[in-house]
Amino acid sequence: MPRLRSVFVLSVSAVLVAGCAAVADDSAAAPEPSLSTSPSPAAMKVDAAAVAKADSWLEGAILPSDAVLSESIPETTFPYAGSHYEWPCSPLERRTAYWTIAGADIVDTANWLKEHPTGGLQDAVPLPITANDGTELDSVSVGNVPEAGSLEGIDFTVNRTADGVAVRAEIGVFTEDTVCPEPPDGGRWGGPGQG
Repeated sequence: MPRLRSVFVLSVSAVLVAGCAAVADDSAAAPEPSLSTSPSPAAMKVDAAAVAKADSWLEGAILPSDAVLSESIPETTFPYAGSHYEWPCSPLERRTAYWTIAGADIVDTANWLKEHPTGGLQDAVPLPITANDGTELDSVSVGNVPEAGSLEGIDFTVNRTADGVAVRAEIGVFTEDTVCPEPPDGGRWGGPGQG
């Protein structure tokens, strides 16, 4: 019922505002009425368990020992705003972090991440990454998930840089209210590290 009450209050307020404007005279300038809306209780809801899980995955992210946490986004490494994992489910508790590793190889780093999943998670696709026909890769995605087929977890993206690699971790944790829509055309969603 709170939602209906909010709609009713806003409707009554709008009628009152319109009525006041119709009877106002020019002798005194009254301040303009303003309607302020606050987020619904559902929008303000915080899922403490999801927050704690997302924070623990970020703080516990396992990277090679020579990885350096970046204070800002390495723009030259992740230049495209759309080049990130699209979470099919929402709402999620999300986190993002970046690291650089000087002198590192993209394939070696990606395979290292696959072999060392963050605590309590597992590699989403347990096959080694290889460069076919000697082709140099510019970007590789590696997923850490709670269980096979999960749509929550960590999507690590490893991108080549001029002097090594940069790693981005995109973390998505389900909340109590998370909903995953049906994929189009009877397909299935690819989880973190699976596109």
